[in-house]
Amino acid sequence: MIDIRETHSSYKKRASQWQKIRDAVEGEDAIKEAAQTYLPQPSGQDAGEYARYKLRSSFYSVTERTIRSLNGLVYRRAPLVDLPDALQPIQTSGGYSLSVLMEEMTREVLTVGRYGLLLDYPESANSGSVPYIAPYFAEDIINWQESFENGVKAVSRVVLKEASDGECVYLELFLLDGAYTIRRWVAEKEGAEAVQAGEVVPVVNGSTLSYIPFFFVSPYDARPEVEKPPALDLVNMNLAHYRNSADYEQSLYLTAQPTPFIAGQLDETRKPTSIGAGSIWYLPAGSTAGMLEFKGAGIGAIQDAMEDKENRMAALGARMISEAKTRNESQETARMRSTSELSLLTNTVNSVEYAVVSILKMAAEWAAINPDDVRVEINRDWIDGRMGGYEMLQLVRSWQSGAISRQTLHENLQKGEIISGAIDYDEERERVESEMGGVF
Repeated sequence: MIDIRETHSSYKKRASQWQKIRDAVEGEDAIKEAAQTYLPQPSGQDAGEYARYKLRSSFYSVTERTIRSLNGLVYRRAPLVDLPDALQPIQTSGGYSLSVLMEEMTREVLTVGRYGLLLDYPESANSGSVPYIAPYFAEDIINWQESFENGVKAVSRVVLKEASDGECVYLELFLLDGAYTIRRWVAEKEGAEAVQAGEVVPVVNGSTLSYIPFFFVSPYDARPEVEKPPALDLVNMNLAHYRNSADYEQSLYLTAQPTPFIAGQLDETRKPTSIGAGSIWYLPAGSTAGMLEFKGAGIGAIQDAMEDKENRMAALGARMISEAKTRNESQETARMRSTSELSLLTNTVNSVEYAVVSILKMAAEWAAINPDDVRVEINRDWIDGRMGGYEMLQLVRSWQSGAISRQTLHENLQKGEIISGAIDYDEERERVESEMGGVF
């Protein structure tokens, strides 16, 4: 008998990595809550000493800042979404817009390297209904299979996990005798055995479907294989830095504060009970007093190790948020470095855009609309290139002197982010003519 809870071997391999990345993105509270998962208890420490050791440590939230910054680079300009009127109402199963969906997709793909989209109709759909898009996180896409259909390798089964009113629901999407079929399974709670709770064969435009309308999204391609998460190396270095931090703070605690000592014959009644201004110590003849202070290089070595890891984290991802070249770096070298560093971001945006366009074109076909009328473009100009006043003045003077055409002026103002990229030359000319009462 089938156990719908069974996960794919690739899922098993990556699940713990995804959890590690999720905790790192969540930040210090999540990392410390996981305790010895990320910060082993040193030998010789009891539970209380370990709790204080962990409390003194500090988690440097580089991973979350890097992902947030990269996502911000992409969506500093809103995506261009041009849909036929009949497809305008399309939303996600959560009720939010395509722009919000694309931001979430990009963030997830940059983080764990996986996302999924399912196209479906509402249960109460009628002839005029518009399909909706159901998004799935990496952890919710638990199993899948591929098979050859007419010599082409394609996905033939996908199992998705959902939470619904305290229950755990599994959707099994598969091809039965060549027809797309949905089987629903329900468990009382997470991890409990699930029982089949219904089966349906969707019909679109009077016919069954010969494919599963599910799209896998990764930073590399649209295949269902689970790749190494893009943020994994950065997270591992981030956690190593956290462990160094715990050792550093522990070392400071043990050695940074000077400790008074007394050498000589001193009985219990003569032992000082206070220290500082106003305190007087009466010591026997021949006794000496002083302060123990740490003078070794151990703490400095830990600091060096932490700085080294910070530099490595920058190389692994944090530096991707900066386009500035170094003082001694040539423009060509800076361009090559930036191209290399931003390749992951470019691949991610390409994959997200491809998946969104593909599912919207499919939705258009379902709604009997021309899929060629669907247009989606995500920003690929990562750098804020807003034109300054002097540059704009010189550009306008070039047009006035006849050195450049009006359309070239418009295109350069678009590149300089003075005119919106969504406004074409003819539309802008009409706007100017209507306002000025003349010809532009």
